[in-house]
Amino acid sequence: MADRASTASDGIQLADLPNSAAKGPTKSNDPGVPGLPGLPGTSTNAAGGRAEDLSLLARAKKAAEQFGESFAFTGVMTIFTIWALFQGDIKLAATEKSADDAFEVIISILFFSFLLEIFLQSFYKDDYCAIPSWKALPDESMWDTWYRRMQIGGFYFWLDVIATLSLLLDMPWLIGQEGYETINGSSVQSARAGKASKTGARAARVVRVVRMVRLVRMAKLYKYATAAADRESKAKLKSQNGVAQADDDEMPPESKVGAAMSDLTNRRVIVLILMMLIIIPLLTSSDPDISLSLGVQLVHQLGMMNSTNPTTYQSGLNLAIANVQQRLPLLKLQFNSELVYLDPLFHDRRQEEMATYELKTGGFRTLMAYDQHDQTRQSALFSIYTTVFIVVLLISGTFFFSQDVNKLVIGPIERLVDLVRKISANPLGVEYKMLGAKEGFLEGMETTMLLTTITKIGALMRVGFGEAGASIIAKNLSESSGGKLNLMGSGVMIRSIFGFCDVRQFTDTTECLQEEVMLFVNRIAHILHSIVVQCSGAANKNIGDAFLLTWKLDEKLSPEQVSMLADQALLTFCKALIELARYQEFICNFSVAATARLFRRFPEYNVRIGCGLHVGWAIEGAIGSNRKIDASYLSPHVSATEYLESSTKAYGVSLLLSEPFFRLLSPAAAKVCRQVDRVRRSVHEEPMGLYTYDADLLINWNDPHRHQKVNPKERLQLAAKRALQQQTAGAAAPAGARRKSTAGDLHAHRKGSEAVNRRTSTALSRLPVAGGAGGLGSVNEESLEALEAGAEQSEEARLAKLKQTPTIVVAPYTQQVWTEDADIVELRHRVNDSFRGVWEQGVAAYIKGDWQKAREVFQETMRMSHNKDGPSKFLLEVIDENGGTAPTDWAGYRDEGGGGH
Repeated sequence: MADRASTASDGIQLADLPNSAAKGPTKSNDPGVPGLPGLPGTSTNAAGGRAEDLSLLARAKKAAEQFGESFAFTGVMTIFTIWALFQGDIKLAATEKSADDAFEVIISILFFSFLLEIFLQSFYKDDYCAIPSWKALPDESMWDTWYRRMQIGGFYFWLDVIATLSLLLDMPWLIGQEGYETINGSSVQSARAGKASKTGARAARVVRVVRMVRLVRMAKLYKYATAAADRESKAKLKSQNGVAQADDDEMPPESKVGAAMSDLTNRRVIVLILMMLIIIPLLTSSDPDISLSLGVQLVHQLGMMNSTNPTTYQSGLNLAIANVQQRLPLLKLQFNSELVYLDPLFHDRRQEEMATYELKTGGFRTLMAYDQHDQTRQSALFSIYTTVFIVVLLISGTFFFSQDVNKLVIGPIERLVDLVRKISANPLGVEYKMLGAKEGFLEGMETTMLLTTITKIGALMRVGFGEAGASIIAKNLSESSGGKLNLMGSGVMIRSIFGFCDVRQFTDTTECLQEEVMLFVNRIAHILHSIVVQCSGAANKNIGDAFLLTWKLDEKLSPEQVSMLADQALLTFCKALIELARYQEFICNFSVAATARLFRRFPEYNVRIGCGLHVGWAIEGAIGSNRKIDASYLSPHVSATEYLESSTKAYGVSLLLSEPFFRLLSPAAAKVCRQVDRVRRSVHEEPMGLYTYDADLLINWNDPHRHQKVNPKERLQLAAKRALQQQTAGAAAPAGARRKSTAGDLHAHRKGSEAVNRRTSTALSRLPVAGGAGGLGSVNEESLEALEAGAEQSEEARLAKLKQTPTIVVAPYTQQVWTEDADIVELRHRVNDSFRGVWEQGVAAYIKGDWQKAREVFQETMRMSHNKDGPSKFLLEVIDENGGTAPTDWAGYRDEGGGGH
């Protein structure tokens, strides 16, 4: 674009150039400015020359900026500013005249250093000494044009210029020595002398005001402090990110609103304080000390009369001089060219330490100098105190003026921006929480409303998009411009473990529950998602009765870490089966009408799910249009996971694992799984084994004594005790309360206490009799304890407990969970090592093609499981359908794709 503009400006059209020229100048090989055309040795045309000048200028600006903003340069200039602020007062308060030359050398160095700083910043800072365009802008009035033209330089530019020029007052070699006060000879009378003294006092006050301009240098201290704070914040960000940034441009930008408001507030405070320092002394009225001027007038009159009549006035003149010397510290007295008196200290005093008066009447001239050394030193000390006080006032003023703005506006805005940045970087890793008044978010403030809205939107995005949508959120928040969304990009290939689970009898359940089916699904999702998140996975899709879960396998993961993720995926579904059975009453806690419809159709309804686990690649991305998208995965491996879940019904199991997934499991997890078949889904896929983790879904997980190893007699006694507790609690409840029992309560009573009562009634007939033939003596004794324990559990408390959302806690994963977790071990209690050994023989014979032997083994496993083993039943059906022998083309797997064996 630079070459095109340059060529057009020379009156040559780019299309008319030869091919070699139309291609543009050769690109630079200089690593310092990559891709910039026209560097030395690369091109000789006009455009290249201008580009070369621009690149050299850019590099020069960059070098000047690095030098001007460096810690060393800023530190030196800060020390120079502090010295310039106090050097004049230190010179008068602590040193003698002999040290003046050294002070002048130092202040001269400071003066030219500040000039260098002004020129340097004017060169590399565009807004420091900005020169407006002289050309009138469209639709701009003449007043606006001239007002814009007069805005030369920024605030800190003029502040630096004034502060630097104030140093001239301390450079007498450049501007000359201060003169002395001249009193007109016509002011003979005391009134006129007093008037002259007042005029001199006002002049001295103006000089003090001009000297007060030196305090403008304090503003430079603020500028340096701001630069140091910026460097410190950038260094803190670098240390927090743990990345060494090569360039400040790579650092996150600071809040522009905060920087602008802080800068404007501090500018106003600086201008306000300086205006007070300058204007208040000019408006202050004080009675002048006329004793010095009266002494000069008296000596001058007597001296003038003595010059004409020495005999008469000599004694009076001597008396007047002695009286002045006695009352005032006289250093020098001179009539015309005649030196009357000279104190030895005269040459040791600075001009600032003497009050010198010159009085002329006609041709007679009197010059008198008073010693003001002590007064000057005291004034310098007070000036130092005043400067320190003003510095403290400036610092505290800027702090207190900006504190409320920072707390109520700037701080909250910067926290909001930081929250958006965090969401852009990692939408799933942000902790969405409300901030309080301590952080500036007061109730009713607009910033609090914005924080609440952003927090809710961020949380909804995280829940709505899930892990698959994290990259979509980050990309659109960080890259999209103009308020447009970029959703239709290409996907990303990932490798992941996929888990798919489906709720059994969901269609019929929906018809029964109707609008309350949302409660049903969400309660199942709460339990399932709580487990998967604690097992290092993520929930992806919720499709009514089905849930897709993922465990991404990053390329950086070691084989041990991949194996751990696979174990956790298997553990997720094992825990889900357990917790869904444990919290049946929480899930099925509906209204009376919905519960009645559900249990009328399914009298013994229990929540059941089928699950499948597989591993493979998938394309992660946004699916849909700009009107509606879903962040999900597209892959045949996702379909394979759904196939595994749908096959669980045929095999009579709750969980099926693919062979690729099974290979990822640790030896401890793989040991407790068993292969149930080997299939090929289609002619385009390789055969794969199917595995399962056996689960007994009829276990009463709410029974606190199910893990205890008790003999049959003790188990029957415990069952009798629980039955009597429930019966006693039912009898103790008021009749009205019993009439108000919901259908859900009746169902829970039917499934729980009635089932136990049936088992207990049989057991009671076999219990040993403690007090007689009936055997009820011991039971009645235990019933007393049941009454005491059951009295605390009212019907209302039980109903309230049913409505509570459970908190599912999964302990950190270790491989010992497969042998030490009582729930996990009990879940597979029907298939022990003995059963598994027999089963493996049958599966080996089945895959080998020896179906006759396999049939015998599967019949044995059916006997061992009391005809409850689903895989044994399914494979026996397969064998029987083929006449008890393997097909002639049997290749060790079943072909479900119609391609033969």
